[in-house]
Amino acid sequence: MSDNEGASNNELLMEACRSDNLEMLEEVLCSGPDTFNINYTDGVGNSALHLAARSGSTECLEVILYVDGIDVDIANRLEGDTPLHKAAAYSDPEAALQMCHVLAERGANLTVKNKLRQIAADVALHSEVKEYLKAEALKAHIDTRDIVHDDDSDSEGVASDDE
Repeated sequence: MSDNEGASNNELLMEACRSDNLEMLEEVLCSGPDTFNINYTDGVGNSALHLAARSGSTECLEVILYVDGIDVDIANRLEGDTPLHKAAAYSDPEAALQMCHVLAERGANLTVKNKLRQIAADVALHSEVKEYLKAEALKAHIDTRDIVHDDDSDSEGVASDDE
């Protein structure tokens, strides 16, 4: 009898992301979208995305980010952390940066605050992760109205005759 026999697809989804088991994750995803809830949470409100980020399961994190309906900004009940908070606080700097980059690309809100009023950059363990998140947050807040657009005209304009 296998350890996973009798486990629901939601439980298998969580375990796959916790243990970076891409094969198990693909089995769950291939079983059909009506057989699991991509935003299913455990008792403290962690989703599969939280578990993947907390565990450094970069491959699983990248795969589930493309599942329709995934909430990239879901906050857990314990700390109010999003998956981006968990990724930023991951111990390996390379994996943390990779996960933060992928989450940002998939639309994670870089300025969501947890219960301690911290954004993901505040909980980052490594300077390169902190710097990346701060730079991306700054880019995201630049209003397009603040950017001067060139009208592609070659003329320098017409001077006034009122001299």
